[in-house]
Amino acid sequence: MDMSRLLKPLSLLAIGTVALAVFAGVTDRRVNSVAPPEVFLPAYGAALGEAARLEITHGLGLSGTRVMSFTRQDGVWVFEQRANYPAKQELVTETLLALADIKVLEARTAKSQWHRALGLSAPEDFGKAVRFRVLNAAGDELASVLLGNEERSEAEASLQLKSIGPDLRNFYIRRETQDQTWLARGRLPRSPEASSWISMDLPRGPADLLKSVSFGRGPSAFQLAQLGAGQWSRPGGLGWFVGFADLQPDNVTPEDTIAFDTAQPMTLRYANGLIMAYENVGAANYIWSRVQISASKKASAEIQTLASDLQARYSGWAFRFPAETAPILLPGAAQLDKPLSR
Repeated sequence: MDMSRLLKPLSLLAIGTVALAVFAGVTDRRVNSVAPPEVFLPAYGAALGEAARLEITHGLGLSGTRVMSFTRQDGVWVFEQRANYPAKQELVTETLLALADIKVLEARTAKSQWHRALGLSAPEDFGKAVRFRVLNAAGDELASVLLGNEERSEAEASLQLKSIGPDLRNFYIRRETQDQTWLARGRLPRSPEASSWISMDLPRGPADLLKSVSFGRGPSAFQLAQLGAGQWSRPGGLGWFVGFADLQPDNVTPEDTIAFDTAQPMTLRYANGLIMAYENVGAANYIWSRVQISASKKASAEIQTLASDLQARYSGWAFRFPAETAPILLPGAAQLDKPLSR
């Protein structure tokens, strides 16, 4: 074969390769030189420390709207629509921080007639948007945005969500006073249920120090005692103990709105002197409870203070539980004389 005939095409290929290498070197740029997404609410982020009230409004169609308002009182976020009962502190705080951390990805339509398609119509206009509004202590508005639909995209957007973590989402958003819409990224809670925002903690003493639990009053009263090392005076003791540890209310209301006249007592006594006296009453498909917390006279000053603080926190409130918690809150002696199923 005449190799000289191949020299010309090989030379051209070599020249082309060198040219491409030079072009790549000239046009190449580092990945980190790309500008990060723009913060959507920079002024709000700068004033975040002034936030004293958070309002979240959901549209309910023909039923109107549902507003959930949280205000800061003595350093604690309280839920206005639940008689100022403490809210989930971490959830309110995370929501305020998430608003400051929303990143703009790109602009979308500025035509108001397209707002409904993006879920950005105001809740008062039968829209699906969720309004997040933040005010300072003087009542000045720090931010007001409408959160719309999550981005409905193809495989590319799906992969993008996976790459930035399960909590981050791409969604449509606009400022309350502007028609311009944006595709943004962030993490904002959308739950319209009050139970998602209420602090559902219940007072509990140290589990290993629980001495006894007494139920009922008069001739029908009975007791459950912890004998140590997970041993109980009744076969159903461990099941009751585990069930009580998992117990969480699903709603709360001022105690004077519930009739506790026929309530049954359930009193927990701890080795450190802490005493938690529950009163439980069944009503329709729920059980309502209230609790009084005190300490024995022999308890240390530290335990006395703890009991006083807990009493101030939980007194005056009634907590709602589903009916299936009856084996924990309203058990019979016969139930605890056999292993309690969870």
